[in-house]
Amino acid sequence: MRFKNWNVLAFVLTLAIYSTSALAVEVRYGLWAKEGEAQYIGAQEFKRIIEAESGGKFNVTIYPGNQLGTPREMQTQLALDTTQIVASGDPGIKDIEYLALPYLMKGINNYVALINSPIGEEWNAKLTDQKKILMLGFLPRSPRQISANKVINSIDDLSGLKLRAPQRDYYVESLSALGAKPTPMAFKEVYTALQTGVVDGQENPIETIYAQKFYEVQSGIAMVDYIDKPAYVMIGQIFWNTLSDDEKELFQKAQLASQRVVEELMPAQQTEFIERIRAAGVTITYPDKAPFIEATQSVRDNLGRKQWGDELYMQIVEIGKQDL
Repeated sequence: MRFKNWNVLAFVLTLAIYSTSALAVEVRYGLWAKEGEAQYIGAQEFKRIIEAESGGKFNVTIYPGNQLGTPREMQTQLALDTTQIVASGDPGIKDIEYLALPYLMKGINNYVALINSPIGEEWNAKLTDQKKILMLGFLPRSPRQISANKVINSIDDLSGLKLRAPQRDYYVESLSALGAKPTPMAFKEVYTALQTGVVDGQENPIETIYAQKFYEVQSGIAMVDYIDKPAYVMIGQIFWNTLSDDEKELFQKAQLASQRVVEELMPAQQTEFIERIRAAGVTITYPDKAPFIEATQSVRDNLGRKQWGDELYMQIVEIGKQDL
């Protein structure tokens, strides 16, 4: 049968498309990284897989650059199911956060091994019980480096430097152990503090130093890899419990695929950022890391044992130092 009224047909088709879209489950994904960064591209891969392989049941919207709030604010949103996925450097509980102790973990594979171990399973249960969120996986970040208003050739060059530190004891104590004078302050204040000389330097992954243009007001960057800390991808318990077993597998698959994309992109992107920073006149150095590792041993031991106890700390040390 021919449909003679094409205006009616167009209306029906438009209504059908609108209805399908309206029925899609909205998934809000809060992300610290900005557009163009490897982690943002990884989140886009997550979105692509979820939408394509769910047959349109889910619609994922990515909010980069902490548009949805601070990490703690976004965790509250996860618990309330107003946001469904969050990727940030704050994992919600100190048991997991303290894996960022200096030179404790060799890389992302060590984090994965630990979180998938009985130790990590217990922590995830604790996270769910206390915060109503679950650990879904990781987005890799490059290790944290130190920049300053001078060239840093060795650990001795950090002596007495005022370095901005995040407001966490393991950052403050680590920089103190390296001979610097840590100055805790909010992230949004860092560029101006560097520009005006309130602090001499700061520490962050190279992609953050580039994205935030910190290199514009610094003379040197020391590639010392003193903390290797990924972003934690978390999902709200309320939302997780609405998913079927197949859908949970899909979300886990999409998360792992997004991690792989970031791992593939990061080396070339980091090289590109370093080249651009060097072209801007900043001196990039690669000091001997052995003195940095030795100087921070007491920080690892003291804070690690304080957080986990001696026996568990030693188990974590063994996992962290493996070549995985």
